[in-house]
Parts: sequence; C-alpha cells; structure tokens
Amino acid sequence: MVIYPDLSDRAHGLRKMTRFAALLACLLGLEAVAWADISPNDLSISTFDPENAVAPIATVEGSGVKVGDGTIIHPVFGLETGYVSNVFYTDTNPQGAGLLRLLAQVGAGSLTADRLLPASPDDTTPIEPSFDYRASLRASYDMLVLGNDTIASTGGLGLGAQFRGLINPAGRWSFGFNEDFTRIIRAANFETDANTNRDINGFGLNLLYHPQGAAFSGYAYYVNTIDVFERNSQSFADRFQNQLGLHPQWRWLPETQLYADISGGIFTGLGTSVKQSSIPFIGILGIQTLLTLHTTFSAYGGYDYSSYSAGPSVSSPVMGMNLGYRYSPLGRIALTYDWSFTDSINANYYRDHTIRLWWQQMLQPVILMVQPEVHFREYDGVSTIVMGAPDTRSDVIFSVVAGVHVTFRNWIAATLDYHFTDVSTNYVYPTTGVGGTMQTNPGFVRHELLLGMRVAM
Repeated sequence: MVIYPDLSDRAHGLRKMTRFAALLACLLGLEAVAWADISPNDLSISTFDPENAVAPIATVEGSGVKVGDGTIIHPVFGLETGYVSNVFYTDTNPQGAGLLRLLAQVGAGSLTADRLLPASPDDTTPIEPSFDYRASLRASYDMLVLGNDTIASTGGLGLGAQFRGLINPAGRWSFGFNEDFTRIIRAANFETDANTNRDINGFGLNLLYHPQGAAFSGYAYYVNTIDVFERNSQSFADRFQNQLGLHPQWRWLPETQLYADISGGIFTGLGTSVKQSSIPFIGILGIQTLLTLHTTFSAYGGYDYSSYSAGPSVSSPVMGMNLGYRYSPLGRIALTYDWSFTDSINANYYRDHTIRLWWQQMLQPVILMVQPEVHFREYDGVSTIVMGAPDTRSDVIFSVVAGVHVTFRNWIAATLDYHFTDVSTNYVYPTTGVGGTMQTNPGFVRHELLLGMRVAM
C-alpha cells in the first residue's frame, strides 16, 4: 500500500490508469491459477521459481516496438543452464543431470502511460483509453544432458499464452477478461512411465465497480479451469472447474480496507477421469491496512464447505495473514501464514498450513531474493484416485527459493536461481511390479541451480 503526495491532475490521471492496470493483473491473474494445483507438490512460489519456465519473463523489458497507434510489442529471449539433482523425484538413488533451457517470449499491449501523454505540456487532461490489454506468448525448451538415455528423453517444449483486457478502465464500471493457457513439462516419477505433461487452461471474467473517490467498490467474477493430462493413461485425474464469486470492498479509513469474498462452484472430472465431483462454497472476511508508513498488515478468516460426491468433504475454518515491513526504500521483508484447502489431483483435496518468509533487497543493479517456506500438508480422499491406497497422506514440505538478478541495462540481465525442495512423508503407495506388490514412498529431495541471461527488445 502506498501513500501518494498531492500531485497535479495530469499525474493523478496517469496514476489512476496505472492503478487499474495493476488491478487487472491482480484480479485476473490470481483467479486464473487459483485452482490449478500445478503439480502434486506445487508450492506456488514466485516468478524466481526455476521450474516455472513458462511464467512471464519479468526480469527485463525493453522499450518495445510500436506497431500501431495503440499497440506495442515486447520480445524477450533467454538462455539458462545448470544442474538438477533429482530428475525423477525419487526417494532413493536420485539421478542428476545438466539442464539447458531456451526461453522466448513476445508480448503486446496497449501503450504505456508515458506514451499516452498529451502532445502539449500545457494540456493537463489525461488520456484515458476505453480498452486496456496485455497479451503474451511464451515458450521454453528443456534439454537434459550428461545423463543416460532415459534422462535425455525427459524435457521438451513448455508453452504459455495469455490475453487479458479491461474495458472502460477509468470508468465507474469496468469489464475484464483473462485467457491463460499453460503446457507444463514434468519428468516421470515412480507413478508414471513417461513425462507427466499437462495442459491447463484458465478463463476468467470480472465485472468491476470502482467509482472515483467512493468508499465502496468491488467486483464479481467467474473462473473456468480445464486441467488435462496429455497421455490417456494419466487422464484419471483430468478436471473441469467452474467458480462464481462476489468481492465487495469498503475503504474504512484512508489506508484501511475491509473486504468480503463469497464464492461457489462446481468441480467435476473430465472424460474418463475418476476425479470426484464437488461443490465448493467459501466465504471470507478480510482487512488490509498500514500499521505504520513502512509496515503493512492484512488478514482474512472465513469458512470453507466443499462437498464431494464420494470420500471425505471439507467443512472447516480458513484463515491467513501477511505482515510486511519496508526497512529501506529498496528493501522489504514479509511473513505470511495460510490455513487453506485446495482441490487436488492426488486426492479429493489437500489441507495446507503454510508459513512463508519473503525477503527482497535491491542494490542497483542487483536484486537479491530469498524465500523459505514450510507446508504441513494433508491429503484426504487419496483412495478415490488410487485404488487400495491409504485414504490420508501427511507431508511436511520444506522449500527455499533464492535468486540473484543483475540488470546491466533495462533490456539485458543475468540471473542465478536456486531451488531446494524436501518432501518428507511416511506415506507409501501400493504399486505392482515384478514379484508382486511393492510399497513406494513419494517423498524426495531436489536441488536446482540455474544460471541464465535475459535480453529484451
């Protein structure tokens, strides 16, 4: 949360456009991935995550190429190389390999605020476009080297595409939409005999009410998610999800906002999936405020009731908090806690107690970031997906993400990223092999170290 000084009307108009662009990114981006459950042990960490290869490449952005009166494109290219200690996520005898990753992204969007300034410096009337949009197409290609033939066959092409827009961004009412597609490459593990590649498509709509200067605002939203595995033998976990919600907001004090979020949905399996249908209903109340000029605080609490057609259902409180402190103009630290429930591909759902510490320091031109976190996770309803498996699985997941990014110019940067993951569990899956039934532990320890370069046009 930022306290703005008293600026001119012209700057105020530009700030208003920027605020709505940020609102668009937050509302549509977060809702589109809210139920993605990217992998069985997804930690949903920030853009420094080396595994998130097809996330937007936010490290650099060039001046772009203007291709029309209201459009500019931003090409970005990257190269990463490094080492992965446990390619197949195994509990014992991990196999490591070198990794070479090629990255490319091209983005297009409405002209930025500085390019929409009136031609005359005496004209203080801000230019307010009727349609603001961003679009991007991203690709990564992973090649694993210095390993055996099985390791060499792992990897491949990851894809990401996104188109988001906001109609009438500066008006009392705005309409937003978001289309987000991701193809995720994940190496085989004990559960599969080939790469576990998935296609996830998220589509969201928002109707926003935000009158200028009013205390009350809010939005209604709809989110659709289609999550499918590319191999027929893995289609047992395919999902189709629809969710409707309402999010009213009240600015109680100049820097304090109260909000509510009420949502319901219908989640089902897709095609030949054995995923149990569910009807989730979640209601929460929250607050966002400044405790001091440099200390932010937010908290929420509510109730989650998600009824499944078979196996266990959710009926539980949910809560979370975030405490952030900006100790210098270029440094910030934050602590978050969440108690939440998420629909799962491994079970009916999983419950998470998550504690996360986040630290970022800018030392121009260097950005340092460290994020340790721990999850106390419980899967419920595992036997509805895996026949004969114990119904409840408890994991302790510890992860550390660290990054050093050096921006030589605004169009070129070097990156060094490290990701450590430790999944500890006493759970065992029954598997059938030579000689009869075996018991397999799904825990693993994994290190990733990647050095890369980004170049933008």
